[in-house]
Amino acid sequence: MSTLRKVAVVTGASSGIGAATALLLAQNGYRVFAAARRFQRLEELAGRNENIEAHLLDVTDQSSVDAFVQSIAGIEIDILVNNAGGAFDSSSILDSDPALWMKSFDVNVLGSLRMTKAI
Repeated sequence: MSTLRKVAVVTGASSGIGAATALLLAQNGYRVFAAARRFQRLEELAGRNENIEAHLLDVTDQSSVDAFVQSIAGIEIDILVNNAGGAFDSSSILDSDPALWMKSFDVNVLGSLRMTKAI
């Protein structure tokens, strides 16, 4: 099955599973919009495969999501990989900071919802 014209968006693509996913999709012929906050790492990733395009994106910031979507307007997206995420507090629940719960929820849950709705 040819995927030459398929398009994928991968959030959190600057490292780890996101970078590996973006690279695997690109190696299989997908045009990949690799998006994350750490743009320099995205540029390095894009340098590894011509099918990868680096895009600055913070899934916790609606204006950043809107700007990203505007930058790819008119392009049909076949796959959205909501990979952006993080853990910000490794202490026990009794010792943890509720503000960090909200930060985790914003990235890990609301970020995926923002992207899914926007795409």
